[in-house]
Amino acid sequence: MQSQHFHTESKNGIEYLVINNDAASCRISLFGGHVLSYIPSRDNRDRLWVSPVAFLNGERPIRGGVPVCWPWFSDAHGKAKGELPAHGFLRTQHWTVKQSDSTATLSKVVLVPSSTKGKGFDFDASVELIIEVGESLVITLVTRNTGDQTFSFNCALHTYFDVENIKEVELKGLYGEYKDKLADWEISNTPSPYVIAGEVDRIHLEAIPTVSINRNGSEFIRVESQQHDSLVVWNPWQGAATMSDMDAFSYKQMVCVETAITQGKTLAPGEFCAMRQQVC
Repeated sequence: MQSQHFHTESKNGIEYLVINNDAASCRISLFGGHVLSYIPSRDNRDRLWVSPVAFLNGERPIRGGVPVCWPWFSDAHGKAKGELPAHGFLRTQHWTVKQSDSTATLSKVVLVPSSTKGKGFDFDASVELIIEVGESLVITLVTRNTGDQTFSFNCALHTYFDVENIKEVELKGLYGEYKDKLADWEISNTPSPYVIAGEVDRIHLEAIPTVSINRNGSEFIRVESQQHDSLVVWNPWQGAATMSDMDAFSYKQMVCVETAITQGKTLAPGEFCAMRQQVC
């Protein structure tokens, strides 16, 4: 795929789609339908973080960027932990470009996975990932029931943000209750101020529309979400040292703020859901 604003590259068995326009640049792995980089021209600062030791050979999911979790989140697949892949099976599939178009300042691409059926999900469904690259990065995950049976699913855009120094970060805009994975899913109230000072793994149980990631008191990144029911906040802290695709100190540079459906979305035949995340 070669055109004025799009070109493809291949390395270690992975094909990448690279987008460059006057407003921004973006790099997408077609393994996983995985956005890896988004750099607005106005400040040339990448909003996304990718682990320096991520597996980039098509053998394992990529650590960083925007992994696509579908049709379940984490291990919420109804089976024993480890019996099915965490976060579903789309992030290890090859995706193809269904459609693309561009102006000087806004490029749009639609990606589709090789299959939406796998162990643990045997319903008829279609999935599209719509990526718009311009003054902001807009990612829409569209799930459509193409069969004659009603089904439920969960999903997430598991976005890793590059914050440069986690100790200088405060999250603004979160409210309500969250489930704490580190405390056996205990329900707690959102803290204020919301700072990251240790391992965090929380599912915020509200369709919160806007969260800002502030650094040293000023907005650093803004995340806007639609058609979701949760926001997930994650940083492994020193647990990063136990992960084969993170180095011991990489937790200092990143935080995940994930637009998600974790409480179950039911689609009747013909219905669709278009979950959307916008990054500024």
